[in-house]
Amino acid sequence: MRTKNIGIKYLQKKQLKTLFASIESSKWKNKYWLRDLTIFQIAYYCGLRISEIELIKPEYYNRDTGEIYIKRLKWSNNSTITLDKQRISLLNKYIREYEIERESPLLFITRTWRKMDKSSMEHLVEEYKQKAWLPEFHFHMLKHSIAVHLLEIGLSIFDLKNYLWHKSINSTMVYSSFTSRMNEEVYKKITEHGLV
Repeated sequence: MRTKNIGIKYLQKKQLKTLFASIESSKWKNKYWLRDLTIFQIAYYCGLRISEIELIKPEYYNRDTGEIYIKRLKWSNNSTITLDKQRISLLNKYIREYEIERESPLLFITRTWRKMDKSSMEHLVEEYKQKAWLPEFHFHMLKHSIAVHLLEIGLSIFDLKNYLWHKSINSTMVYSSFTSRMNEEVYKKITEHGLV
């Protein structure tokens, strides 16, 4: 678990893999493990808040293109994100096995076919953070994690702004201090080209 003094926390890639593995390993006891894994994977990949996950309708997902429409809240614009093969396969499997109809009011539902609200999500967080030995984990860390991980693989701060659909670059800049990759690239350019 990484953190800085401004209060943003995120999961390192190894911790994230442990979290996903702990959800999958619960399949022998938990018939809703696939739903839970899909929620956490989609939230991570798309950088979603709890309130944004609960707004997704089945009709927002295009199986032909692998695109999913997201209603963003707070300081972000609504967006359409193209999922990768892993997330497409997972989401398709979830829809098929749980018989989620395109006309259904919501994509993710509770065991009693109700809305997955904040309380439901926090219950899942508590359950899986214990299984994965992540005592400080909270749902919003998934959004922070994808932002930091994308910067670490070389995405520019401007590309990250577009990926997260932030209205202002200021919302994105908060993540720039969480990776040394950007500093290394700047230093490399300075040493290669020099300064006057």
